[in-house]
Amino acid sequence: MTDSTHDSSPLPLTRRQLSLGALALAGSLATSRYGRAATGKGTAVLAIDADPPTLNLGTTTDFAAGDVSAKILEGLVWLDPQYNPKPSLATAWTVSPDGKTYRFTLRPGVKWHDGKDFTSADVKFTLLEVVGKLHPRAAPVFKGLGVEVDTPDALTVVVRLQKPYAPLLSQMTVFDAPMLPRHLYEGSNIGTNPANQKPVGTGPFKFGEWKRGASIKLVRNDQYWDGDKPFLESIIFQVIPQAANRVPALQTGEIDELLDFYTPKPEVPRILADKNLAPRRGVNIPAIYFLMFNTQSPLFSKIEARHAAALAIDRQRLVKQAMNGIARPGAGAFGDGFKWLFNDEVSYAKKYPLDPARAKALFEKAGAKPGGTTLRMPFDVSRAQMRAQSQIIQDNLRQIGIEVKLEPLERSVYYDRVFAKRDYDMMLGSYFSAGDPAIGYTRLYNSYTGTAPNTNASGYSNPKVDDLLARAATATDREARAKLYKELQAILNEDLPTLVLFDEETVDTASKKLTGVFPALDARDQWAGVKRLD
Repeated sequence: MTDSTHDSSPLPLTRRQLSLGALALAGSLATSRYGRAATGKGTAVLAIDADPPTLNLGTTTDFAAGDVSAKILEGLVWLDPQYNPKPSLATAWTVSPDGKTYRFTLRPGVKWHDGKDFTSADVKFTLLEVVGKLHPRAAPVFKGLGVEVDTPDALTVVVRLQKPYAPLLSQMTVFDAPMLPRHLYEGSNIGTNPANQKPVGTGPFKFGEWKRGASIKLVRNDQYWDGDKPFLESIIFQVIPQAANRVPALQTGEIDELLDFYTPKPEVPRILADKNLAPRRGVNIPAIYFLMFNTQSPLFSKIEARHAAALAIDRQRLVKQAMNGIARPGAGAFGDGFKWLFNDEVSYAKKYPLDPARAKALFEKAGAKPGGTTLRMPFDVSRAQMRAQSQIIQDNLRQIGIEVKLEPLERSVYYDRVFAKRDYDMMLGSYFSAGDPAIGYTRLYNSYTGTAPNTNASGYSNPKVDDLLARAATATDREARAKLYKELQAILNEDLPTLVLFDEETVDTASKKLTGVFPALDARDQWAGVKRLD
């Protein structure tokens, strides 16, 4: 099955074309505020699958947007591979004994890319007016915490919560709380502000140029606060919509990095066997792929239909064929990536073993007519694994008389169809946990009537679930949180507004011509220290 909308996509830029651009850039680099000559060397070319919908990470969790903007914007902290918060725009912090007050000391001398000073006023504005209201992961949490922000001086920020919230510090990264310039956003419509397409940050790279459908170029920030960094002159994000072209581009040197998110799983053995590549394999951040049901639709408003789908879909086959074995079959509402909270007593393996005959009977009980029911299932066409999943699910349901109409859509159309219009029967998606279930997975199940992408578009609303999610996020110790999450799984694994298909395992890959590529938990982060060897 193919999508002709990709046929006219621009051809990837060649290494020679990119190098010529980098050489032109090199001649224009200025001496920094430290009086040193610019030390950047070379261009790194990174693949993305599509144009991001926005580059304002305060309003989106889109993966490609995070990939690009994490080099432009910064958070107060970043997370190392062991989930430890490290200083970024904040150099130090303290937490009160009751877990309700966080005091951050900001880094002095930091400039926005337009030359304005970065201050505590920017932090307060970002947290209260952008992240706390518009971010798909953070906004639902912040609204329940009663967040207040004080700014005693230009370099001090005090965040006060009405209730303790265990993962707050981990949520102060560029992906969940990217600092934005108040002087460009205050008084404007945040969603349509021009800075969303040409961001101004404090990070190691500045926005350069966006050729829609082809590439996004970032250039070196000579005024960056971290010593001689960044080491690269520029970064090019090459849009490669055809999944089959990405690994060959990596192997031939047309691109220098390919993250797991963009990697077709059947191609992983080629990557692992290539001596010129340096892959990072394993579970660095728990993430789940899922099938969300529209619980407002005539069929999936009935719990029997949702249970039927869970019994009919072969999760083992999805892992084997769609993910080439680089995943684990879905085990429950929060996956199994967080071992400390997993409730084996109500696991999918016990509740929903593969059983097509029982699935057919339950679909009929819910009102589905074998041979006469067609369900619409949209998915993001740029994700190779989504297409493979859709075809397996279509085959599974066809075997019990349920037809599935596959709707491969460009990302912006997919977002509009699913999250804005709620025009679907079941949809395919995936969410990162961002290192904590309260950060990444709450949005999958909490009551939500908005239209922001990457939220709960199922229509499912359960006050008890909302209460348990809030309590699990604010409990002061892991044992108490685990108890609440296990109770949640007992409810959600039964109500099943969303069926987790599998837990992802990752293979992020870079050319050995780059060094320092994976210092952070998230491979998209901390590119100031990346160097090019050739």
